[in-house]
Order: sequence, then C-alpha cells, then structure tokens
Amino acid sequence: MAKRIVLFFAVLGLIVTACSRQEAATAVPPPTVTETAVAATPIPTPTAKPTATPPPTPVLPSISVADQPLTDDGEITIAGVVSAQPGWVALYAMDNASELGQILGAAPVETGVNKALTLTIDPLQASQTMTAILHVDEGERGEFEYPDGPDEPLQWEGDIIADTFNLDFQVTLPSITVSAQEVGEDGLVTIESVTAPQPGWLVIQADDHGELGTYLGSAPLQEGLNRDLTIPIAWREGTPTLYAVFYVDNGRPQRLDIPGEDIPLTSNGQPVLEAFSATFPPDIYVLDQPIVDGTFEVERVISNGPGWLVAYFDDEGEAGLIIGSAPLKDGLNERVKVEVLETAVTPIIHLRLHEDTEPGDDFDFPRVDQPVLYQDRLPQTVTFNSEPGNYLTVADQPRQPDSANVTIPLVVVAEPAWLVIYADDNGRAGDILGATLLSLGINRNIQVEIDPEKANDTLIAALHLDAGKIGKFEPDGPDVPLQRNRRPVQVAFSWANTGD
Repeated sequence: MAKRIVLFFAVLGLIVTACSRQEAATAVPPPTVTETAVAATPIPTPTAKPTATPPPTPVLPSISVADQPLTDDGEITIAGVVSAQPGWVALYAMDNASELGQILGAAPVETGVNKALTLTIDPLQASQTMTAILHVDEGERGEFEYPDGPDEPLQWEGDIIADTFNLDFQVTLPSITVSAQEVGEDGLVTIESVTAPQPGWLVIQADDHGELGTYLGSAPLQEGLNRDLTIPIAWREGTPTLYAVFYVDNGRPQRLDIPGEDIPLTSNGQPVLEAFSATFPPDIYVLDQPIVDGTFEVERVISNGPGWLVAYFDDEGEAGLIIGSAPLKDGLNERVKVEVLETAVTPIIHLRLHEDTEPGDDFDFPRVDQPVLYQDRLPQTVTFNSEPGNYLTVADQPRQPDSANVTIPLVVVAEPAWLVIYADDNGRAGDILGATLLSLGINRNIQVEIDPEKANDTLIAALHLDAGKIGKFEPDGPDVPLQRNRRPVQVAFSWANTGD
C-alpha cells in the first residue's frame, strides 16, 4: 500500500514538472523583425537560341502536258512546268523517224511552278506526237535564243526535262485533187479542187528526176474550197509527171513571186503538192544546126509511149525519104542524137514521131512502126535548117564576188571557132578578156575565164575563126572574127555587180 502511494506521488510530480516547462515556453515573446530596404536582384532571363533553318528542299524540274485537240488557231496548252530557274518551254515537232524535228514555239517560265501555259503554233507544221522540253534562259532575258544561241535544253542529272503528248487534229488541212489527163495544144490543165487554209497560188511544175522542176503555169487560190481550176501551162516544157503545188502568197499581194518570197506551203514539214500523169501532143524541139559527122541532136522530144524519132530529107517542101532514126522512151527524151545518111542530107530536114510497135526491135517502116497520129490526124513535120551558119545566144548575169567566169548559154558553129569575150567600148568590142575553143555543132553553157580587172558592166561575146594553129588563139593573126551578112557575130550582155 505504501509503495502504491509513493508511486502515485512520483507520477504526479512528473506531470507537474512537464506542465511548468510548457507554460514557460509559451510565454517567450516572438523576436522583433527589423525591415531593411534592399533592391531586388532581377532574375536573369535566358537568351533564346536561334532555331536552325532547315536546308531548302530542291525544286525538281518537270513538265506535264496532256493529249489535246489541235484546231486552226494553233493553241497548245502546257498543264504545268516546274523550274529551278527562269527558262523556256519549247515545243518540238517529231519527224518521220520519231526524232526531234523543228521547234514550233516557245514560252517563258519563271522559277517555281508555272501552270496552264498557252503557246500558239502553226498547226500545219505540227506532228501527231509532239515533245515539250525545258530550256534555260542564259542569253538575253525574254528572248528565246536556240538553236543559234545559249538557251540550251536544261540538263538535270544528266538528262533533259521533257514530256511527249499526242494531238487530235481538228485542223482544216490543205488538199489538192487532180486526175491524170491529156493536155491539148491549148496547154490547159484542169484541177478538180483545192482546199486552201489561206490565200495563195497553185503552181504547175515539171518533174526533174523526182524533184520539182520548171514552173509551167499558175492560178490564184482563195481561202477555202476552190473548184474546177483551169491553168494554162507551157506544155512543150512539160513532163509525163507534173506536180500541182500550193504556194503561199508571202510577197507582193496577188503577184506570184517565184523564185522569191512565195514558197511552197508545208504541212508537217512536207510541201503540199499532188503529182499526176499527163500526156501531150507529139512534140519535137530542135535547133538549127549543121550535120556533124553524120549526126544531129534534138533538144527534147515528148513521146507517149516508146517510139521513134525519124528524119526525112526535104522534097520540095514536103517530107521525102527517111534518112535516119533514133529510139525514144516513154515521156521526156532530151538531147536525142540521130544518125543520118550524110549524102542524102538537104538544107531542110523534116522530123516526125513514129510508133514503136515491136519494142526492142529495129525501126521497121512501112511494115510496122507507123507515124504517130494526133486527134486522128497526121501532124505537120518539125523542120530545122542544116546550114544555119554560126550563131550564139547570151544571157545577162550577175557578177559574183571573186569570180572570173562568164557563161554563154548556147553557141552553134559550122566550122572550127573560138568564143571570145570582149570588154565593151561604147558599143564596140574593146579589150579581149578571155577566149575558149568550141566544138563543131551545138555548144551549151560554155564557161569562159576572163580578166575581171579589165571587165566592165557590159561585155561582148563574139565568134572568131580557128584558122591558124589548132588550139592556139591568134587574134592578131589568122583567127579573125566570124561574120554573118558582113557583120561580126557578136552579142552584148550585162555582167554587173550583184545589187547594182
């Protein structure tokens, strides 16, 4: 019991002590805080690091063109062009070998994307497949300089930038309709129709070994459909194949300027023309000439089928007996040599065409190979003089720079002779400028070398006899001027500088 009382008072004492400590702690006043004015230190703002600019994405050049119709206005649309630099988009036609042909048009492009570019081309020059190519603009800005300039096709990774496309032609194409025909002595050729996209000319031309030859006649064309054209031609210069050719009227209005500014109209790079067959009246063109070594020469003969050119001696103005013949091919025959019996030659020789009834055999008349009839009648014979004397023809010609030659178109001589060129001295023969030896008979397109330093704008062509040493011109000796009716055989012609 006593222990419990002692323990009770011990615990009570501990409690009292603890409470006293708590009150003492609570009674301690809080410390007085003295405020001192101090400037606030700013918090430093961090410097922003610049954002790195990503490298630009390379512009990949490209061209996009869709297949499209082509009409008479010639407009072509390029859907889009992307270019890394200023340049050009050029349109190329394609040739028959699917290679790049001529450039038909070009349009400028700017750096970046170019949309819906429109070009105008000549629709007649377009091909079924076209190619658009991107070119640089390295020369004068705004002027397309290619192929004669620096605006080459753009090279990108070793290749060009191009796109091909097809055209649906809705164009009024030119056309010529003409049939094979017989041309009469009036020389009229009939053309059934011509569709013309523009005014121009229809020209009839002879054939020259598959190429366009001599101009024979022409008629004007109006835009649109032209029907039933009748064109007179120089039929004696015609050939079995003729060409009807469309020419544009680039020169003087309603005047045919060929050769000159009026040139053949082309479609897809080819001339607009139509070839047709023609037959003509029997025709013989021959020059007066001497018989040389039993032979004479006929300039041209037109034969409708294989035939014979037959020579007759003169019997009081009529064709007498046959003294020679030469075979003819179908169509045009030029410079036909005919051998004759010299002892039967008369001053006038008659020529006539005969049929070749059995081709390959010799001339056989009167059994076969009868004379050719025209319109069921026997035509008059063509005649020439076998004793014409000596003569020449000249033509005015331009004086070419650095040239010392003149050309004389034709000289016919019956005896050894020289062709001599003189300077003009007030209408008389002046200084001798050059000379060349001639052959007996017909001489064509003779070139004579002259001294150009002594030449003036008018020259004189004359004939001299070759009477002295053969092949040596001796004007102060026996090689005297040839005469005709007691006058020198000479003709003046112009040899002026080009542009004078």
